[in-house]
Amino acid sequence: MSTMKAVVFKEPYKVSYEEVERPSDPQTGEAIVRVKACGLCGSDLHPYRGSEAGLHAGTVCGHEFAGIVEEVGAGVELVPGERVAASFTTACGTCWFCTHSLSSRCDNAQLFGWIDEANEGIHGGQAQFVRVPHADGTLMRLPEDVSFEEGVLLGDILSTGYFCAKNALTMLGDSNIPPAQLSVAVIGCGPVGLCAVASARMLGFGQVFAIDRVQSRVDTAVKLGAQSQGFEAANDGRGVDAVLEVVGAYEALKLGFEIVRMGGVVSSVGVHAHDKGFPVSPGQCYDKNVTFKSGRCPARSLMSEVSQLVKTTDVVRHIISHRVPLAAASEMYEKFEAQKDGILKVVFDPWA
Repeated sequence: MSTMKAVVFKEPYKVSYEEVERPSDPQTGEAIVRVKACGLCGSDLHPYRGSEAGLHAGTVCGHEFAGIVEEVGAGVELVPGERVAASFTTACGTCWFCTHSLSSRCDNAQLFGWIDEANEGIHGGQAQFVRVPHADGTLMRLPEDVSFEEGVLLGDILSTGYFCAKNALTMLGDSNIPPAQLSVAVIGCGPVGLCAVASARMLGFGQVFAIDRVQSRVDTAVKLGAQSQGFEAANDGRGVDAVLEVVGAYEALKLGFEIVRMGGVVSSVGVHAHDKGFPVSPGQCYDKNVTFKSGRCPARSLMSEVSQLVKTTDVVRHIISHRVPLAAASEMYEKFEAQKDGILKVVFDPWA
């Protein structure tokens, strides 16, 4: 049996860097990818904290990775040696949802790094190798000028931030207000929020306001073109035209509905792993004519589009705070959960 190094979920607040069986013998439609870079995502903290239950002990963690095709099974168009990035969920590329720009709801979608207690699911990408089902639909060939690190961001957080901002702009289309005259507030300036800030600027929003309790994150958002204060005065005090909520907290979504103007848009991509319910009633939405748009980002549907934009922003330099060997994963999970040492976005090198 061939082995590899990987990060394995053990129990809440415990992951382990250890030797596990290496994936091999790709089946029809599958590829084995040699991982060159992989990320630690904020949503990895949900099972780590135990707020999202049901993850099987022994699961290889992580859903953000990029690398080189090592082996392919029958029927796969990709060839060994190609540089690729994966979306955080698999996508068959042929079902109704995949062919209608909603790959996150693919009939065959599986989240990398999630095997349930019934032992169903797939291992993740915080490893030296990963098995990729539906390889041609899930993996995107990386352009030569896009790095593996950028590929890691494309497969999840950059696409998610872009999706959040684009949803808001699309929903405001009937207002006939030029984008340069629109204001948007980003609630939560972690990695996804900073990608949302950068995306809002790329899409042409005139004013982008950054809201976060951590000042250093707001400072980073300012470097990406956001304003650190003044959202209360937007539109002569009527409120911002749109809110991008990326926290996944009840209080954050509640604030979004409070500060958006009448007729505005609340675009939410935060993973709400809580049981507090919805912060406003249907009547309150009605009285404010608010449009609410939410859902899991169809990353694979957007990756090619976003890859054309990644070179127009300095988001990668500002977001990746720690580049470390995969062996440091346990320490990085602890620091990320506790928000220590200015940690923002961790990218692992599985071969260091």
